[in-house]
Amino acid sequence: MDIHLIRHPQTTAAGGTCYGALDLEAAPERLAADTARNAPLIPPNARFLCSPQRRARALAEALAGGPVETDARLVEMNFGEWEGRLWSDVPRKEIDAWAENVGGYVPPGGESVEAVSARVIDWWEGVEITDTPLVVVAHGGPLCVIAAHITGSTPARSKSFEIQWGRRALIWRNPGRTVLAGWNL
Repeated sequence: MDIHLIRHPQTTAAGGTCYGALDLEAAPERLAADTARNAPLIPPNARFLCSPQRRARALAEALAGGPVETDARLVEMNFGEWEGRLWSDVPRKEIDAWAENVGGYVPPGGESVEAVSARVIDWWEGVEITDTPLVVVAHGGPLCVIAAHITGSTPARSKSFEIQWGRRALIWRNPGRTVLAGWNL
C-alpha cells in the first residue's frame, strides 16, 4: 500500500511565530503552489485523511476535490503558553529545559513530544493495509514522528526527519514490511 504523507502549506503566521495547536490558515499563494505540485503525483483512486486543522484540511480538500475525513490524532503539538508568541520571546530557561529533555518536556499548558508520539502512533497502528493508496495531510511534528517510528528511532529524535511545507513523503506499507521510500518529494 502506498501512503503519501504531505505537510500542510506555509501558514499566514509571521515568521518566527510558535504555533502548533493554533488553527491557522494556509497562505493562499502557498496553498495554490503546493496543490499544483502535489496533484499530479496523487493516484486517482486515493483515499484522503487529514488533520482537522485548517492549514492541513485546505490542502487535503484541494487535492481531493472536496471534503475529506479528519482525525484529531494528527493535529500538531500543543505548545501551550508558547502558542502565538515569537520563539525569541519564549523564556530561555524553558527552551533550555526542553532541549535537555526533548521527548518528555511539557511546555507550560502544552503537551510533550512523547504525548504527540503516543497519539500519532496510535493512529498509525490502526491504519488498515488495503490496495487503495492513502493520502494523509498533516503537520511536521506528526509526520516526523511516523518517520521516526518506522525507521526505529525515538520520539525525541523525530525532528531529525524535518519535512518542508507542502512536501510529500512516500511510504510503502505491506504486511510485515514498511519502507520509507521517499522524503521531501
